[in-house]
Formats: sequence, structure tokens, C-alpha cells
Amino acid sequence: MNATVHVLKTAPKATRQTRGRRITARLHRQRLAAVGLGLVATVLTGLSLSHLAHGIEIVTHGAGWESWCMAVGIDLGFVALELSQIAVTTDTLRRKVAVYVKPAIIGTLCGSAVMNAFAFAANAGELYMQVIASGFGVAVPLLVYALTRIGATLYLDGSK
Repeated sequence: MNATVHVLKTAPKATRQTRGRRITARLHRQRLAAVGLGLVATVLTGLSLSHLAHGIEIVTHGAGWESWCMAVGIDLGFVALELSQIAVTTDTLRRKVAVYVKPAIIGTLCGSAVMNAFAFAANAGELYMQVIASGFGVAVPLLVYALTRIGATLYLDGSK
């Protein structure tokens, strides 16, 4: 009995350098996606700040600068809190920070959503238009939150 051995040609293994370039390219794309998410979050934050300041001014009859300061405190406050939670370096610190960060984020998100909904609906005529406008108002801070959370996580992971 004669046995014939056929040697199969295999594709050359990727070198470390080739694999390194592929990973670098993937991480670069991931960081670019994170930057894109950050840009969209920035535009929506500007919209939210404007509507929030307008809503606060309507309710309080306060000066414009006071309304803007409060709007900045609410909207940029929850963005900064979320970024601080993402940037912590140890699980122990994460647990300590979460005690304060989670309720503050929930509170500022709810406040922003309510005031954005109010400002969006303030000029809407019919009730169904007010409901739709309110939905837009609630969506804005939730989108800012999600975009910030996802964008920051992608960026930080891509920078490792």
C-alpha cells in the first residue's frame, strides 16, 4: 500500500506588524466614531441649553444670565458627572463616587427633560402638538446622555 502525502499550502500567517497595523486602524476608527458621537452630543447640548434656559426664564421670570447659569449647571453638570464616573480608575473609587453620581445624574436628567419638554411645548398650539413637542424635549437630554456615555467609553477604550 502506497500512501501519498499532499502538502497543503496555507496562507502566510499575519506578521505581528500586520496585526498591529490592523488593530491600530480599528482603534483609530473607534476613536473617530467617538469624536463623531461627541460632536452630535455637543450640538444637542447647545440645543438643550437654549431650551432649558428659555424654560427656566419663563418659569422664574429671572434674568437671562441666571437662567443660562442654571441651564449650564444642569446640563453640563450631568455630562461632567457621567464623564467622572467613566474616568474613575479603581472599582473602590467607582463605588464611592457612584453613591453621589447616580442620583445626581438621574435628578439632572429629569430636570433637563422636564424643562426641555416645557420649552419645546410652550409655543405648540394644539394639545397633540404639545405632546409631540414634549417628546422631543424629553429626548434631547436622554440623547446627550447616551451619546456622551457611549462616545466617552469608545474613546477611552480606543486610547488604551
